[in-house]
Amino acid sequence: MSSKPFYSRALAYFRDDLGLIIASLLLIGLMTILGVLWPVPLAIFFSTVKGESTSNNWLYDIFSFIPRDKSLAMVLWLAGAMLVMRLFSEVARTVQTQLSIKIGYRGRARVQAELFQKLQALSLKYHKSQPQGDGIYRLSYDTHGFHGVLNIALGLLVNAGTLIVMLVTMLLLNWQLTLIALLVVPALYITITRWSKTLFRYAMAQKAADQEVTTQIQRSLAVVSLVQAFNRERDELSRFTDRQSTYIAASLRLHWQEILYWLVLGIILAAGSVGLFAYGGWLVIEGRMDVGILFLFITYLGQLYDPLNRLSGSNAGLQTARAGVQRVFEVLDQDPIITDAPHAASLPLKPRTLELANVRFAYRDQAIVLDGVSCRIEPGQMVAFVGESGVGKTTLLNLLPRFYDPREGIITLDDIDIRSVRVRDLRRHIALVLQDSVILPTTVAENIAYGRPDATLPEIKEAARLAGASSFIEKLEHGFETIISESGGNLSGGQKQRISIARALCTGAPIVVLDEPTSALDPQHEQLITETLSGLKGHRTTILVSHRLSSVVAADQIFVMQAGKIVEQGTHEQLIARRGLYYTMARHQLQLD
Repeated sequence: MSSKPFYSRALAYFRDDLGLIIASLLLIGLMTILGVLWPVPLAIFFSTVKGESTSNNWLYDIFSFIPRDKSLAMVLWLAGAMLVMRLFSEVARTVQTQLSIKIGYRGRARVQAELFQKLQALSLKYHKSQPQGDGIYRLSYDTHGFHGVLNIALGLLVNAGTLIVMLVTMLLLNWQLTLIALLVVPALYITITRWSKTLFRYAMAQKAADQEVTTQIQRSLAVVSLVQAFNRERDELSRFTDRQSTYIAASLRLHWQEILYWLVLGIILAAGSVGLFAYGGWLVIEGRMDVGILFLFITYLGQLYDPLNRLSGSNAGLQTARAGVQRVFEVLDQDPIITDAPHAASLPLKPRTLELANVRFAYRDQAIVLDGVSCRIEPGQMVAFVGESGVGKTTLLNLLPRFYDPREGIITLDDIDIRSVRVRDLRRHIALVLQDSVILPTTVAENIAYGRPDATLPEIKEAARLAGASSFIEKLEHGFETIISESGGNLSGGQKQRISIARALCTGAPIVVLDEPTSALDPQHEQLITETLSGLKGHRTTILVSHRLSSVVAADQIFVMQAGKIVEQGTHEQLIARRGLYYTMARHQLQLD
C-alpha cells in the first residue's frame, strides 16, 4: 500500500504535463478576468442613459477611453469592447479545452500502462481469483477517474481563484450586499458534508455492477461455441439482462442521490439570489444605489454563485472519479507475490541439474496438492510425470518457472535455490508448452518466435520441423506468414499444439516443459512428437506430463504420482517389471499381457 496521500498520488500521473497544466490555468485566468469585465460596458450604458455619474468607479474607469455622451458612437464603442472581450474569451476557451483533453489522454495513458504492467506482473494466484472482466473494466473504464480527479482539482483552483476575484470585486462595489450573498456558505458546507460518503458508496456500487456486466460479456463470448452447442443462448441472455438490471438499479440509485444533491444546492443558491435582489432593489428604490451597479452586482452574483455551485457540485463528480481511482489503486497495491529477492543473483543460460527436495504445496487454504515431492533431473534427460488427473502433475510444472512458490521444500538449479535468482533469468531457462494451446492472432512465424522475437526465419522453420508442424504450415495459403485468427480458430487442435511445441523449441531454453503435449494429436502425429522429444535427449532437458503412456515410454526416468506424492520411479521397463501402479495403468493403455 502506497503511503502517498490519495489525491496527490492520483495527480502525480500528470506531473509530466505540468507545463500544459500551467498554460491551461493561465487561459482559464484570462477567461475569468474577461468574464468580470464583459458586463461592465452594459452597466456603463444603463448608468449613462439614466444620467447617473460614471466617475469614481474603478470598474467604469477601465473603459474611460469610451465617450459617455449618449451617442451612437458610444453604443458602438461599448458593443465593440464587448465583442472583442467575447472573441478573446472564446478563443481562450477553445485552446484551453484542447489542452485539457490532451492532458487527460496523456495522464490516463500513463495510468493504463502502469496498471497493465502490474496485471502482467501479478501472480497466477491473483488472476485465478479474479474474473478476466475485472481487469478489463479497470483498464478501460476505471482509469477515466484520474482525469476526473485532475479536472476537479483544477476546477477547485480555478473556482477558488474566481471566487476570490468576484468577492474582492463585489466587496469594493458594496460590502453589505456581498455579506448577504455569502449567507448561503454554511448551508452549502453542511450539504457537501452530508452527501459525500453517500455519493461515494453509491458510486462504488455502480462501478461494481457495471464491471459484472463487462465480466458476463467476456465470459459468454469466450465460450460462445459451448453456448451454441448446448442451446444455452437464452440462459446467457438471461444472465446478461440480470447483470444489466442490477447495473441500472445501482445507476438509478446513484443518480437519484446526485439529483437530490443538486436540488438542495439549487434551493440554497436561489434563496441567496432572492435575498440579495430584494435588498439591492430596495437600495435602488431608496436612491442609495445606482441601477447600473445593481445590474453589475446581480450579474456578478451569478459569477460568484457559479464557482460556489461548481465547488459544491464537483463533490458528486469527485466521488464517482474517486471510486474509479480507488479501484485502480486496489490493483496497483496488490502484492505480486512472486518477486525477485532483495539480492537476487543472475543466472547465465546453460544446461543445469534440476532438483526438487521435499516440496509441499497447496492453493490458499485448500487441501495439500503436492506432499513431499523429491526428484532429481540431470541435464539432457527426458523425464515424465504420470498419474491420474488431480494428483498434482500440472501444479508441479507450475512451480518450476515460479508461477507459484512451494509452501515447504526447495527447488534448485545446480544446487541454487530458484527463489534466490532473478525471475527473468529463471524463466529464460524454461520453455513451457501448456495443455491449453495459447495461439496469438498474428502470423505463424510470429507465434513460433514469441518467446524469442529475434529468431531468424531458418531457426523458426527448424523449430517447426522438430515439432512436426512444417508439413501443415507449408500447405497454408501464405505459409509461415499466414495470419492465425483469434484463439487459433482457423487451426485444428493438433495444429495449435504443434505450433506451441515449436514455440518452446525456438526459445533455445535448456529445459522444455510440456503439459500433455500429445493430448490433441492423432496416433500418427503423437508418434512424430514422441520421436521429436526423444531426439532432444542429450541436447535439452525435457519434462513432460502425460496421461498417455505411449508418449513416455522412451523417457529416461518416469515418476508415477498418486495423491500428491511420487510413489514409483524408473524407466518404462523397470516400472513394468515392478508390477505396481504404472503397470496397472499400462495394462489398460498399452494392452500388455
